[in-house]
Amino acid sequence: MAAKYEVVLTELSATIAEMRPGDQLPTEQQLAEQFGVSSMTVRRALEVLSKTKRIVGIRGRGTFVAEPAVTKRMTLASFTDSMRAAGRTARAEVLSTSTARSDPETAAQFDIDESAPVFRIERLRFGDDTPLCIDRSALPTELFPGLLGNDLSGSLYEILMRRYGVSLSRAESRISAVMPSPEDAGLLRIEAGVPCLRVTARGSAASGEIAELTTSLYRGDLYELLVEPT
Repeated sequence: MAAKYEVVLTELSATIAEMRPGDQLPTEQQLAEQFGVSSMTVRRALEVLSKTKRIVGIRGRGTFVAEPAVTKRMTLASFTDSMRAAGRTARAEVLSTSTARSDPETAAQFDIDESAPVFRIERLRFGDDTPLCIDRSALPTELFPGLLGNDLSGSLYEILMRRYGVSLSRAESRISAVMPSPEDAGLLRIEAGVPCLRVTARGSAASGEIAELTTSLYRGDLYELLVEPT
């Protein structure tokens, strides 16, 4: 015989499947009365739904149906490809672009002189109309002349392949949990206390040289990264 919270969980899960992201759930007390169980039993079911990112609780406001989480495999699959796999439309809002001298660390990664110029691109990435990620990329100008003249609202990897014949492969990715700055939280439309996932990645060309450095900040409430054994 199923535990009481499992019965509540099953029925709530079915109800949520018919609701839209952002719809508000009844209170714990209302759900307890609806199912004829204790508030503790309801809370246990809600905790499971929260951990699986089916719902999200906002202090002082209530509990709401969450946006479906996006899973990105830790390969070089672009953000655009990840959105396609999730049934979403990807787009990017270009926040800033510049050409500047590389700093010592970037120069060492690209194996170029410290005085050599690099492109820096900052973009806010959307799945449909939901901001999910901030990308901050650096690329050597000598490999991609005229890059900033392209439409950067789509896939950067597709531009590199189509315009420059460069197909990148993932050289390394480092993942860490961080708290967003107030400015980044505002861009991602989340509260400053919502944890994010920061991925620092390097992309290498067929020759083996590092051709791209990107630091991505993903919303922790809507994004998960899948690391598979090789």
